[in-house]
Amino acid sequence: GIAVRFLNDGDGVTKSYRLVYLSRYPVRSKLHRCQVYDSSARVWTMDKELDFGRLELHLEHPVICDDVVFWASSDSFSNEIDQYVVAYDVRKERTQIIPLPKEAAVARSDTIGIGMWEGKSLCLMHYETCTWVIGLWLLRKTNDGPPGWVRAHEVSLGQLGFRQPRNVSCVLLREVAMTTSLVFTVESEAYSYDIKDGELKKLGSLGCSFPPLIPYSNTLRPCGEEEELFVDKRREVE
Repeated sequence: GIAVRFLNDGDGVTKSYRLVYLSRYPVRSKLHRCQVYDSSARVWTMDKELDFGRLELHLEHPVICDDVVFWASSDSFSNEIDQYVVAYDVRKERTQIIPLPKEAAVARSDTIGIGMWEGKSLCLMHYETCTWVIGLWLLRKTNDGPPGWVRAHEVSLGQLGFRQPRNVSCVLLREVAMTTSLVFTVESEAYSYDIKDGELKKLGSLGCSFPPLIPYSNTLRPCGEEEELFVDKRREVE
């Protein structure tokens, strides 16, 4: 899993970036190898083994908030381990496992995802299969204790007109300007729901069950100084 945070000079001009590269050791191991690359220094500044818990993580969907990278755990095949969110503080080189809210009892058939809310808060999205409701929870920091969750919104698929939403396999948050939309799949079709005005749009049919959704934004641009790649000519000859 790769997460990148771009840094700017205060005027919105990108000058450097940090890259977090997370890879897991064999199954049933709690350890992940965590490497951090700093483009300004042009070196890997960290290479450590860290405990991110026993569950698999959705490494392909990191969420970056300031200097903290978040990943959500994937489905739990053990009744003894509840799902959670992992936070890794790049600056302090510290990890934290954050339990999900007790009110959001996640069953094995449910779906969870994480995203950024208004550019400043981590948002947990939990689709509860038995009620057809997608609950949105915001992570709040406290001064003298662990962070806690606050329920901010809920979307009932039944009230939106769905008759039998049997399978919601993916949920994402999309923010453009002042608009926050919840993007989700029902069976093989993708929908967008505007949280502010309650408008529901069908984005299209994906033609397969359990379709993945991959957020994309065209942000290709020069980033910092051009880095030189040194090639060993002797190795090329060999």
